[in-house]
Formats: sequence, C-alpha cells, structure tokens
Amino acid sequence: MRVSNVALLTLAALASQNLTTNTQAAPVAPPVSGVTPQVSNFVDAINTTVSRPAESISAPETIAHEQFSPRIAVKSQTGLLVAAQPQLSAGAKIKADSAATSGDELTKSLQETWLTKLIKNGADSNPQVREAFDFISPIAGSSESGYGFNNTINLLNILLILGTVFPPVTIAFFWLIRRLVVKQLVADANQRLQGIGVLESELNNSSQLTQKLRDELEAQLSAAKQSIDFLSRETEISKSSVEQIETLKSQFLMHLQVLLTEVYDKKSQIVQEISQVPAIVAKEAVKVAPQPQLNDSQTSQTSPGDGQNLIADDYIKQGEGLYSKGDYDEAVVCFEKAILMNNNLDDAWHWRGNVLIKMQRQEEALACYDQAISIKPDNYEAWYGKANLLAKLHKYEEAIACYERASSGESQKYGCWHSIAALLGKLQHYEEAIASYDRALAIKDTDSEIWHNRGAMLGKVQQYAQAVDSYDRALALNSKRYETWYNRGNMLWRLLRYSDAIDSYDRALGIRADKYEVWYNKGAVFGKMQRYQESIAAYDKAIAIKPQDFEVWHNRGAIFDKLSQHEAAIASYDKAITLNLECYEAWFAKGESLAKLHKYQEAIAAYQKAIAIKPDSYDAWHHLGTALSELKRYEEAMAAYDRAIAIKPENAEAWRDRGAIASELKQDTEGFATGEKDT
Repeated sequence: MRVSNVALLTLAALASQNLTTNTQAAPVAPPVSGVTPQVSNFVDAINTTVSRPAESISAPETIAHEQFSPRIAVKSQTGLLVAAQPQLSAGAKIKADSAATSGDELTKSLQETWLTKLIKNGADSNPQVREAFDFISPIAGSSESGYGFNNTINLLNILLILGTVFPPVTIAFFWLIRRLVVKQLVADANQRLQGIGVLESELNNSSQLTQKLRDELEAQLSAAKQSIDFLSRETEISKSSVEQIETLKSQFLMHLQVLLTEVYDKKSQIVQEISQVPAIVAKEAVKVAPQPQLNDSQTSQTSPGDGQNLIADDYIKQGEGLYSKGDYDEAVVCFEKAILMNNNLDDAWHWRGNVLIKMQRQEEALACYDQAISIKPDNYEAWYGKANLLAKLHKYEEAIACYERASSGESQKYGCWHSIAALLGKLQHYEEAIASYDRALAIKDTDSEIWHNRGAMLGKVQQYAQAVDSYDRALALNSKRYETWYNRGNMLWRLLRYSDAIDSYDRALGIRADKYEVWYNKGAVFGKMQRYQESIAAYDKAIAIKPQDFEVWHNRGAIFDKLSQHEAAIASYDKAITLNLECYEAWFAKGESLAKLHKYQEAIAAYQKAIAIKPDSYDAWHHLGTALSELKRYEEAMAAYDRAIAIKPENAEAWRDRGAIASELKQDTEGFATGEKDT
C-alpha cells in the first residue's frame, strides 16, 4: 500500500476514536439522588456535584457552552433517539449565530491548510479510503449536529490533540511515514541505478565492439604496411637490377670501345710494319754489301721504344686534358682504360659521366655518376654533376635532393643553393626559392645574377617594392644588363610609379633598342599616363620589330579611340583581326568604334562576330542591344538585352535600357492602335 493510503487510513482511525470519546464524554442530566456520578475515564471529562453548577472549560467558549447545554432526548422520524436543541432566548440565539459564524470562518481557514487538501485528495482518488472515512465519520455531522466542524476539521483536531498529548505516537507515525518515503525513494533510486547499469553494460559492449573494430583496422593497416614494404623492397630490388643492367651495359660498351681502339691501334701498327718492309729489305741488302769501317763515334745509337707503361691515374690525367680541349672521343677512351685497370676509381667514373653528357649520352652518364657515388658517397662533384643532369632531364625534385647533398661540400655550396633556388622557381615554390637565394647571397653577395633572379621571385609573390630593391642591388653590380632594367620597369609599373618605369625602360632600350617587349610595355605605360601620342609612337616601334603580333595592333587601336580617332582605331583593329580572326577584343572594340561613328549596321555585325567567339559576353550583348535600338529594331534589341540580363542579372544598366525599350514599344503600340481607331 502506498504511503498516502496508509496515512489516510491512519487519520481515519484516529477520527473514529475521537468520535467515540466525544460520545462517551457527553454529560447527562444530574441524578436526583445525592449519589456522586462516576468519573469518566477520558481526560476531557468534568467532575460535577449537586451543590455546584456546571462550569465551562476555558476555550473556546462556544464549544464549552454547547457541550454542557442540557439536552432532551426526542424521538426522530426514523424512530431513533436524537438530541433535541433547547429553545434559546433572543440573546442566546444571537450569540449562537455569532459562534456559528466564527466557527464557519475557522472551518474555512482550516480547509485551506495542506493537511486538509491532502486528506481530500486521498479520499477522492481512492474509493476504499473514502468509504472507510464515510463509515467512521459522525452521522450527525450535518445541520443537526451542534458542532461547526466537518469531518476534516475533526481529524485535524484529533491530530493536534494526539500531537500534544502523545508525542511519541506522533513521532512514531511520522517516522513510519518517513521510512515508507525513504523506502520508496530507495526503490526509485535502485530502479534508476539498474537503468544506469544497463547503459553501462551497453557502453561496455560498445567499447568492446570499438576495440574489436580498432584491432581489425590495425591488423588491416599492418597488413597493408607489410604489403607496401614488400612492394617497396621489390621496387628497390628492381631499381637496383636496372641500375646494375645499365652499369653492365655501360661497362660492355666501354670494353667494346677499348677493344675497338686496340684493334685500330693494332691495325695501324701492322700497316706501319708492312710499309716498313721495303726499307728493311734495303737495309739487309746494304748489310750484305761491303761497308767501310766506321769510327766508334759514328756508331748508331738506338732510341728507346715509344711505348711506356702507364697507370690508371695517368690515363685519368690524360683524359682530363683531352676533355678540356673538347676532344671527347679520345677523352672517354682514356677514362675507360683507367676503369679497366681499376674499377674502384670514383674519379674515373665521375669524369666518364662528364664526357658522356657532352656526347649526349645522358642515361649512361647518370649510371656513371651513380657508380662513382656508390664507391665514394661523399664525392660532392659527382652529386653536383648528377644534379645538373637531372635538372636537364626536368627531374627537378630529384635534382634538388642531389644539390642538397652536394652542398655539403664547400667548393660547390654556393652554386648548389643558386641552382636549388632556380629549380624551386620552376616548381613555383617562390617563397622557398627566395630563401635559397638568400642562402646563396650569404655565401657570396657580389653576384648580380642572384640579385636579379631574387627580384624576379619577389615579383612572383607581389612584393614589388622588395623586388625593385633587389634589382637595384643587381644593377649596382652590373648596370649593363637590359633584362634587369626591363624587369625593374615592370615592378615600378605595378607600383604605379609610371615615370620611374619609363626611365627604367629607356635605360633598357639604351642597351638593347631592338627589344620588342620593352617598347610594348613602354607604350602601355604611356597609355596609363594618358600620354597617347607617345604611346602610339612606342607601339609603332614595337610593330616595326614584330609586326605579326595582333595584341600590339589591338592596343594601338585602343589608344586611337582615346584620341577619338575612330577611323584610325578601326584600321588598327582590322589589322589585329587579319592576324587573328578569333580575337574577341578586337571585334568588340571595332564595334564600339563603329557605333561612335553612328555606323550601327556595321557595328551590329562586329558585335555579332564577337558574340560568336564569346557567347557569354555581357558587354557584347548589351552593346548589340543598344545598336539595334538605335535602328529602332526594338524587338531584337529586347532579345539582346534579355541575353545580357541572363548573363548578369545584377547589372542595373541592362535592366534600365530594357525598360526604356519596353516604353518605346508600348508608345508605338498605343499610337498605332489610336491611329487605326481614328481611321
């Protein structure tokens, strides 16, 4: 049974006990005889005697008055004896009414307490409690009762009395309720703990599943790693085998070359011996003939033999001399002879690689460098030669790695960082290239080439001011290089320092006046400065050097348009179109020039050519619509404006022009309708 049910039944039992007590404690009429009545066993009973009238209890006064009022037993309509109320006087009635009113107010106050509401809710929610409560409630609790309390107030009164008279019972009662509440809370907590246990079990299962999946993934990764390692080893073995094959091939060719050389030498020797046979025969004939006696001083002296015993180092030195003279065929033979004498000479392999590069035998040269490095890993010259060869083969990343190995040697360090920076620039790693140039400059800052290249890299990352400074350092070391002046002018152009850019271009032209690109850029900068006549003169210089470039013709036409010389501009555009029929810019610019000359029909044709090349050109469609509207071809103009709006719907200009055309069409339609009506 729940705590609320137990509490309500307990309160009901106490109310029944109180009702019984009140019934037994109700006084009866004093006896006629002088016998003293027996004292009641209840604590609220009052002892009375014949000689002393009944006294009321202290408080509340109304309760004492009603309790000790004489009652007359009457017979009710149901046949049961009930207490009849005596007739009261007017003052007594007023007093009784006042007491009843006071009792009603107290009853209402008590009905608002939490205990009353608790009992009512319990009785309403549980029919069994309600029946028990009705059974033990006083039957005369209605209008026939002399009390002003309902059942709830009686129970409250009983609880107050019990709490005052029997504190241990009250404490035990509330302890029991507390125990039941705690028990219920413990049960709820256990239920929740069970739910937490289930969640914990599910979490453990998830953790185990996760761990299992992780283990499987690690196993798969391990297997994949083993496969990759195996493939890497196989690749290395294959690479090593290929290198060995290349080395054997190189050695075979080298042996073959040596054998051919020896054959040619032997052949020459045999031919020479054959050519000496007649001389030998003549000499023998002279010996047979009688000879005059010669003095000892006239005895012939034999010259030492031409052949000398040479070692491998001698062949290497001989080959270096031939290499410096450009006699590569003889030089490679010398290096191959040295290798045949001693296969572990890294210098012989290195020099043979250098000669093979000159003979355009790159793959064999690469094998020679690898052989030299395998013999002596710190042969920085071999690393440097291999890096140069890889750079020529466009294997930039491998070349950079070889240059870094070669940079460990002091003799090649500066050149290595210079070459590394150049290759990083080719790979578009401009920031790293600048850092490599800085490392080269830290070793040697008097090389104008490095300052020039560093400026070019700074221009790539749009650090134009720093690029100008770098070019200035290069020019301080070498002012005769036109490329540096030209690049410096380009950087000044981007810094909007147009006058300085023109001065730099002039210095470049002072060194090389035949450079088309300098005149071209000079004309463009003059155009930015609105010095149009000088711009046209510069473009004419560029055209004189390179007349087949359509771009310079187009730019020249644009400058004529700036001068409002539209006929000259159209002629220049036509030249650009002749050189390149697919030049959209030239067709569009020609259309603009024709429109300015009010040659709208020709302008429309030019715009249509431009649209055919670039169908998604907003400007071409918009200008086409304008030209059509000038010819009052409004519907075609509307269609052109619609195409322009479809390309750039956010542009208000096309919407405005289209609205104007719509207004024109509306006015024409209204005018036509009015004229037709008048007719």
